[in-house]
Amino acid sequence: MAQQLKNVIILGASGNVGKPTVDALLAADGFNVTVLTRKGSSATFPSEVKVHSVDDTYPSDQLHAAFKGQDAVINLLPPSDVKHANAIADAAAEAGVKRYIPSEFGSDTSNPKVVELVPVFAGKAKITEYLKTKESAGMSWSAVVNGALFDWGLQNGFLGFDLVSHNATILDSGDARVNYTTLSTVGQGIVAILSNPGETANRYIYIQSTKASQNQILAALEKSTGKKWNVNKRSTAEASQTGGEKLGKGDMSGILDLIIGGIYRGEPAANYDETRGLDNDLLGLKQATLEELVDKLVKGQKV
Repeated sequence: MAQQLKNVIILGASGNVGKPTVDALLAADGFNVTVLTRKGSSATFPSEVKVHSVDDTYPSDQLHAAFKGQDAVINLLPPSDVKHANAIADAAAEAGVKRYIPSEFGSDTSNPKVVELVPVFAGKAKITEYLKTKESAGMSWSAVVNGALFDWGLQNGFLGFDLVSHNATILDSGDARVNYTTLSTVGQGIVAILSNPGETANRYIYIQSTKASQNQILAALEKSTGKKWNVNKRSTAEASQTGGEKLGKGDMSGILDLIIGGIYRGEPAANYDETRGLDNDLLGLKQATLEELVDKLVKGQKV
């Protein structure tokens, strides 16, 4: 069994996935956690975390210095610039990093049909393909596929539900079932990957907290809130078209429309638990019932 990867540096640690990742690593035994920030950043972190700052352009020499002595790099920066992401991977490999976790954390971009449904995912796929070229240099990789982030998406309306106004936007029939994972489970999954490097090397890792349709989520919300929700309808075709038009005008919010239009379309390729299988058992990650998750979130509790 390969030795646990203890020295970990995180890029993008102040983002949505970053905070639960830092929290999970600090709660586990044996990890030395460093975050890499831009010198202009005002983000703050727990006192146990070492902060290493670099120029805003992430110069390769500064990255190399930051990565030296690190066992693992977790890149949570938005994967919008493939060339930039590959340069970060180059610096990690040159510094002797053993494991690289790229900024996947969503749909299964190893499946061409998924990339066809949501073309903006092509960048993620290219980055992970590039990481495969670093295996011969001694740097392995793990790409985490967790579907939609359930608590994040339910609380901010991304999944189509407004917890304040009790309005729901249902796409197509509302029966398409989607893989969901909570932020805390993503963090726990990263800890498990680093603790079991041999079993998780050079492959996609598939996890989920629950699987449900929009109609099932709506029913759980109505039960938990004790209210009848107002339902609006939208087509996945319209969502995808709107997303493409927004991106064409430079409006990056179009990415969210494209993702929604893709995941709620009901394509078999989007159900990675069926096409690839889950790694929850390998990583020791428990699933939860939809009702349990919804009830806690409605009450303002953590999941």
